[in-house]
Parts: sequence; C-alpha cells; structure tokens
Amino acid sequence: MLLKSAFTWLALTFTTGLVAIAPVQAETVLERVARTGELRAGTRTDAVPFGFEMANGEMEGYGVDLMALIALKLAEEMGKTITVDLDRVDLQSRFEAIASGELDIVCEATTITQDRLELVDFSAPFFISGAKFLMKQGSVEGFNINGTLEGIPIAYIQNTTTFDIIPKIYPLAQWVPVQDREEGIAKLDGGQVKAVVSDGILLVGELLKQGKNPAEYALGPYQPITTELYACILPQGDGDWKRFVDEVISSTENHDLLQEWFNIDQTNVVRVDPL
Repeated sequence: MLLKSAFTWLALTFTTGLVAIAPVQAETVLERVARTGELRAGTRTDAVPFGFEMANGEMEGYGVDLMALIALKLAEEMGKTITVDLDRVDLQSRFEAIASGELDIVCEATTITQDRLELVDFSAPFFISGAKFLMKQGSVEGFNINGTLEGIPIAYIQNTTTFDIIPKIYPLAQWVPVQDREEGIAKLDGGQVKAVVSDGILLVGELLKQGKNPAEYALGPYQPITTELYACILPQGDGDWKRFVDEVISSTENHDLLQEWFNIDQTNVVRVDPL
C-alpha cells in the first residue's frame, strides 16, 4: 500500500509538471533516543532537593534520579542501553533548551503555568509545594502575614512564580531581589532582610544543603500562600514522549523514589504530598 501510494504521488507530480517536496517531519524524542542511545536531560544546580550540585561537582536530587529511572524504562522498552547526558540549566535557560530541541527533558522544581505552556509542554505533576516565608527564630514578632508587611525587607528570587504573585499580594513590603535562595539566606542571616520568600520545600532544602540548623529558623505560614505543581519540562507536540514520561511518573518505582527523598508515607514537619 505504501509503495502504491508513492507511485501515485510520483505520477501526479510528473503529470502536473510541478516539483513536489514532501514535508520533513521532525524526529520525535523516542525516535532519536532509539537511534542514538542517549537521553539529553537537564536539571538545576540550586533547587535542593530536586536538582543541585554537590561539593564534588556531582549532580544530585530527586529530578536527577527520576530522569535516570526514565532512561532505565527506555532501555527496557527499546532493548538497548540508554545513557543520560545531563546538562545544567538555570531559571531561564531550562525553557529555551527544551523549546530549541537542545534537550529532551528537564526535571527539577518547575511549576506548571499557562504562560509557560505557550512555549513548552509539561509532564504530569509529581509534587505539590507552595510559597512560604523563611525567618530567623526570634524575629517573627511583628511579621503579620495577614497584614500589609509595609516597609519590611523581604528577599525574593526573580523570574519565578513566587516573584509573579507574592509582591502583588504585599505591594507595600520592601522587596529585595536576590539571585537564588543561597543569597537570600545569606542576607537573612546578615540582618539585611527580615524574611526570604520562596517555595517552602526549597527553602528547607537550601538550609540542609548549607548544614544549617532548621530549628534556628521559622517557616510559615503553615498553609502555603500559593500552590505550585512541579513537573518535568517537555517539548511541545510530542504526545508519545509525554505519555511515556507520565507512565514512569505514575509507576511504583517513582513512588519509591518519592519515598526515598521525601518520606511521603510518614508525617513530618516539611512533608509535601505528591499527587
């Protein structure tokens, strides 16, 4: 049938005297991985515990382990070894790397938003978090989140969903831009700001990464100010790849990963339930 269709197409082309050029279909992620044996992946260096760089330069985090699991499932499906080529991305380049076709997948702490869906696609969400304020114990008095927070210096990270929402809720606060949570906590410890606002799980992760005692800090409110659904960043228009990744996220193996990283089956202070 395919051969017959091809000859029919050629006959029509020569009959009409037109030069017909068949459209070139872009190679899907699954096709390229099957051809090359390589999964091009990315994660951040500053999103503890989802993607971060250790002192020895190695990349760690739940997102790193999730992409390794995806590669393992690809290997089982394709019957060949699949290697992970892991690249480092930042808040801006993570979307550009996927949209340009440079990377196949990025897994770290990225929130699904409508604006971002205009550029990239997302996997099924694997984690729920939300914005909270981190303060030093003993300096909580006078910090009333039900008030205006007028004049209170608060560190925030630019180009994040927190940045898009929280300053609009508290426009009278004194907003201090920082590059990352590490800089924000340094300003908090140095007394330059009274609080740092970011996703609660990421603030706790940064404290632990720096070897700080979380008991010396206060994190609130108990109910996050925002709801953030974390998912892997994927290319647009590649439904088969999205379905494959979603199946891995819903697998028992991924549940075990979540349990390993977040102790999701036990109640603890920093628990954030996955979907």
